[in-house]
Amino acid sequence: MSQHFQPSAEADPDEGSEMLTFQLGSGDFAVNVRQVREVLDYKPIQPMANAPASLLGMIDVRGVGVPVVDLKAKLAMAASEHREIGPDTRIVVLEFEADARHHTVAVIADAVHEVADLSDQTLEAPPHVGETWNNDFMQGLGRRKEAFLTLLRIEQLFGRLDGAAPARAA
Repeated sequence: MSQHFQPSAEADPDEGSEMLTFQLGSGDFAVNVRQVREVLDYKPIQPMANAPASLLGMIDVRGVGVPVVDLKAKLAMAASEHREIGPDTRIVVLEFEADARHHTVAVIADAVHEVADLSDQTLEAPPHVGETWNNDFMQGLGRRKEAFLTLLRIEQLFGRLDGAAPARAA
């Protein structure tokens, strides 16, 4: 089942299909460019005591403390305890509304690719695998060259009241 990419109701039609594409592990992901405040070179992250497993720590962004979340942990991907920081590693600062609150959160990307206009793409729905799978965080699957591109709904991913990662099927 496919759906044509549609921006959210409050989106500017000229901006709704532009997505920042990035690599996380071996996967390619995208977020709406309107939710990207800035992309920074990697810098040290200050760990926080007794923080949840997905919170890597805090960074200073123009005089304001911003939490850095391990997106791999949030997406229940392979453990990233020994994350390799390479020359392409970036910090992506996101701003969005969720749970009737404004949020600023940073995530680590193994590489940032480009801002891509996906308005002419037909998105595929998340796959059905015969198991219950909470995929509310996915807007759909697109393509970047030959690879699948998971379009994230950041407000769904970070707006969870319990802060839990997307549930895996039992």
